[in-house]
Amino acid sequence: MNAKKLVISGLAITLLNAPYIQHIDTAFAKGQPAVKTQSSLIKYDLSAKQAVQIAAVFAKSASYVQAGGSYKTGEYKTFSYKGETYRYLSAAIDTKKELLAYLQKSLTSAAAGQFIKSRGIIEYKGKLAQVEADGGSLLQWEKSAASLVKSEKSKKIYRLSVPLGETKEKQAFLAEYQYIEKIGWKLSKEPVRDHYAENIDSQAVYLAAEWAKATSYIQAGGANKPGEYKTFLYNGKTYRYLSGDIDTKKEMMGYLMNTMTNLAAEQFLKKSGIIEYKGKLAQPEADGGSLLQWNLAAPKLVKTEKNTKVYRMTVPVGETGEKAVFITEFQYVSSSGWRISKEPYRDLDIPGNINPAFIFFKYLLVDSKVSQDQFLDPASFNVEQFKTGIKKLEIRALNERARNRLQVEYTAAFYVELESGYKGSLKNGINQMYFTVQPAGEMQFKIAAAGDKPYLIKK
Repeated sequence: MNAKKLVISGLAITLLNAPYIQHIDTAFAKGQPAVKTQSSLIKYDLSAKQAVQIAAVFAKSASYVQAGGSYKTGEYKTFSYKGETYRYLSAAIDTKKELLAYLQKSLTSAAAGQFIKSRGIIEYKGKLAQVEADGGSLLQWEKSAASLVKSEKSKKIYRLSVPLGETKEKQAFLAEYQYIEKIGWKLSKEPVRDHYAENIDSQAVYLAAEWAKATSYIQAGGANKPGEYKTFLYNGKTYRYLSGDIDTKKEMMGYLMNTMTNLAAEQFLKKSGIIEYKGKLAQPEADGGSLLQWNLAAPKLVKTEKNTKVYRMTVPVGETGEKAVFITEFQYVSSSGWRISKEPYRDLDIPGNINPAFIFFKYLLVDSKVSQDQFLDPASFNVEQFKTGIKKLEIRALNERARNRLQVEYTAAFYVELESGYKGSLKNGINQMYFTVQPAGEMQFKIAAAGDKPYLIKK
């Protein structure tokens, strides 16, 4: 009985293994090692989890290097080189061989070399050094979500969605990986922001706030160091040089293009009256600053195209409780991401209670000075002359007739009763006038033109 069991058991083993043995024989008959196809697939496989792990190692390494490494007591030393203050890297990574070995835990050899170059690391008196700077980042790479974008035999591209600290926001990156024989998968390039994949809604307020900060900084002349502020006369105007960090066209454009397209930056410079004088940028003396709190803006998407998004942004005005509404256009720029493509401009959907045409009629017979103040140029319209001989006035309708990017025109229908002997152009009963209105401040609109004929071309 036991013998039979053994025979059956042995037979079962033989039968179960027969296909495997047959497969090996076939493989060797073809001159190929067994199970090569399966092992090749495993070798070239890079899972989402592995992609995240490699990126997290790189992020940790990059932060470590940017901080200079980990210094022992008395090891931190600096020196001056070409006008900059440099510090030596800590002993563990202060030679090129050591630094490359450290970086190649997550990067290919070429990518490690490029990283060193991009960080401005130099060799000075036999040791590596870098300009003094801080390391660290809020990005939580180890918590990234990875999705495969492109796959080749020895190359993979993943899109990583990386949490930004405890903000509940995420940033998207494209990470390119390369398989190195006998080593494994490494990043072949430093991960780059994939702005187009990110939700522009979350960036719109940030970009607008940074734009406002940058333009205010420039309008104030920058941040002059002691003794740096200098003025000169040019064409009868007093100009001041901009501070050293933005006093060349290259520096200025680089600064502006953090938030604006190249064209928008050029237009801003032209509008700001910035000139180049004796090799440096200068501007007419003026003050910067604004009560607009762009960082607290509420965005609403109003138009979208392939590479363009248009938002209506409601911006608080200081602590006044008032809000100003702007139209802000964003354009996607390859290699840079979303940028403001036009200087934000006031939304001309003007509430009735602050419409200067409405205020003009409301106060005409009560306080004509208020009516006069509604004009951009008070001398352009004689309010006292206009109201002379009017006994009664009622505004019946105020409707938009036409608009362009900067102005909106209204047709006003109003009823008047006139004194006998009235010598003006009005008639008893219903009359009509046209008012062209434009922004004149953060929560102000003024009448640019008024008369019995339209001013704007109706589209």
